[in-house]
Amino acid sequence: MYKYLILLFCFVLFGCAKEQIVDRIKLIQSIGFDLQEDTFKVSGTYYAYNNKVGLSLMNGEAKSFNEVLTLFTAQSDHPIAIGQLRTMMISDTMARRGISNLATTIIRDPLMSNNAILVLTNEHASDVLSETLKHPPSYLSNLIKQNMESGNTPVTNGHLFLDQYFGEGQDVYLPILFMNPQGILQMDGVGVFHHDKLKLTLSSKEGLLIKLLKDDRTNVMTSTYNFIDDQNKRTSFKIMNAKRKVSVQNNTAKISLQLNIELRDYPAASNAFENKKDMLELKKQFENHLTNDIKITLENFQKNRVDPIGFGHLTEIHQRNWNEEDFNDHIYSAMKFDVQTEINILFLGVGH
Repeated sequence: MYKYLILLFCFVLFGCAKEQIVDRIKLIQSIGFDLQEDTFKVSGTYYAYNNKVGLSLMNGEAKSFNEVLTLFTAQSDHPIAIGQLRTMMISDTMARRGISNLATTIIRDPLMSNNAILVLTNEHASDVLSETLKHPPSYLSNLIKQNMESGNTPVTNGHLFLDQYFGEGQDVYLPILFMNPQGILQMDGVGVFHHDKLKLTLSSKEGLLIKLLKDDRTNVMTSTYNFIDDQNKRTSFKIMNAKRKVSVQNNTAKISLQLNIELRDYPAASNAFENKKDMLELKKQFENHLTNDIKITLENFQKNRVDPIGFGHLTEIHQRNWNEEDFNDHIYSAMKFDVQTEINILFLGVGH
């Protein structure tokens, strides 16, 4: 009987604590960083359960990332909670200056969720976060996640960011978000870093190629790949699912990619679903274009000395005395890319 009374008392205590946590704290949803000379312009959106207007915004200046929580606390009438942080936004100006301080702050802060997504923007981060106030609290994080699941944006989060940054043989890549002329937020490509500085920005299509070569969750995809064919006609297909295999052998990166697709736009003269020859020609055309685009993209990475695919990591795990600088200077710079793609056309798109 005494044990049951203790359990009941604990439940009462936990119930009271939960009520205080929910009603008397401010939950930070997103943080944005802009750079002005040597000062960080920091913005943060927060949600308070006793505030019916949805998200609110705080702004301030800080000399280091470690001052951010103190800065927000100084402006708040309730304690600040950062454990449910969903998005960290970095301006490209700051990304080109370097993100080493940000990375060390994230890894040292046990309260910060590793599921938070880091994203780049070529806008002022404060302007983007101000725009999110017009939407539900989870709008920004849902926008990014939806594009990772159903669009051309490769998957990333705080855990993967730290693994790429502190791990050897791979470079950080982060999705890019911008605000179009109508004020609508949308995803648009990927930024690739070398060490701690932004080195290369990629289109949405190139971001899809990183997604195909890196993401493990490729069983269900709805990303769209498009190109201009030999007759200067737009051709596209939707990727239903994909399998990949990437390895490095004798200084050659071997890439095998299998895709199941649904046709979208294709030449009107093609009679692919009634003529086997036309189907095989269309399939071959898709495979050639995809293979060529992957090679061009990988050679662009090589030329710019960035390795978002992690070829260095693939060689490191098989070599005891592997050295990243030596790999970049003597192996990666001369690496050949053997790309094999196989496409299976499963469905005809709506309207054909």
